[in-house]
Amino acid sequence: MTKSGDDSNVSQLHKAYNSETVEELSESYDRWAGEYETHMKNVGYTHPAMVTSMLSRHVSAGAQPILDAGAGTGIMGELLAAMGHGEIIGFDASNDMMAVARSKNIYADLEQMFLGRPLNYPDDHFAAVTASGVFTEGHAPLSGFDELLRVTRPGGLLVFSIGPVYLGGAFEEKYKALEAAGLWRFVDASKAYNSTPLADALTCQVFVFQKNSDSRDGGERLTE
Repeated sequence: MTKSGDDSNVSQLHKAYNSETVEELSESYDRWAGEYETHMKNVGYTHPAMVTSMLSRHVSAGAQPILDAGAGTGIMGELLAAMGHGEIIGFDASNDMMAVARSKNIYADLEQMFLGRPLNYPDDHFAAVTASGVFTEGHAPLSGFDELLRVTRPGGLLVFSIGPVYLGGAFEEKYKALEAAGLWRFVDASKAYNSTPLADALTCQVFVFQKNSDSRDGGERLTE
């Protein structure tokens, strides 16, 4: 049951959650691109603000480049730019969503890519990686963390939201496996929050992990 009483604000989101393939997901967001930001504002969408807040707690504005994984229409990019991050690179499954993002003149580069598949970036490239509203039902598989870790610099941070479909057992199993492999370490986590407080009750969290590095003590604020 929606709190706003306007089912049109959430119907497209539900369609995206029900996507069974990345192609279906891409097509869903292509159709939604023109109304996406209006609909998400109407449901009180909180992921971008939560992820940006956690990033700002641990990553100085001078750290670059920043990867916005699942950039969509560029909501995260706008917030990152407002916090002083100068080189923001993004990718998304939907070309039409990225067309909106490009119009904002925030991103240094935007490409169509899919989490769960190889990413077209070099190893150890990004100072930090963000993923807002990406690891959730019908979207990116948890295997997407393997590639995000690969493209993050040693000592760099990954800041991302986790949706209810993964929160708890599935994500805990994945992050512990990566931890046991010596690939990353836990840094911080938000308290649970509702990502769409004016519509569905979707309990989510934002996590911060650091890619392991022999050259870093771990826990320092990332500046470059």
